[in-house]
Amino acid sequence: MKYFLDTYALIEIAKGNQKYQKYLESDCVTLKDNLAELFYFLLKKYNEKIANLFIEKFSKIAIEFPIDIISKAMIFKYKNSKSNFSYIDCFGYIYAIETRIFFLTGDRAFTNFANVEIVR
Repeated sequence: MKYFLDTYALIEIAKGNQKYQKYLESDCVTLKDNLAELFYFLLKKYNEKIANLFIEKFSKIAIEFPIDIISKAMIFKYKNSKSNFSYIDCFGYIYAIETRIFFLTGDRAFTNFANVEIVR
């Protein structure tokens, strides 16, 4: 099974949350944008060395989203404006939908959406 790891999932993996361990053994992808969010979080919480360590670790699965995702993601954001999703959340979720993979997150705002697996 293939999974898209959102920033929430990446942070939990970096923090050592064992509930995410099995997903690391799967075929996973994330966006370079999610790595930027991860880096910033780790820089604030820990330090630059730790942030760089995880950027290097996840760089092997990082991709850029196709240009056609932009309009679809912004329509999704607009239609779900009450959920207050970030741009990066929207890009990642729509990428997962378009490529028919599961969107892995711990963000409960995604609870009622298709192709989402929530782990906390």
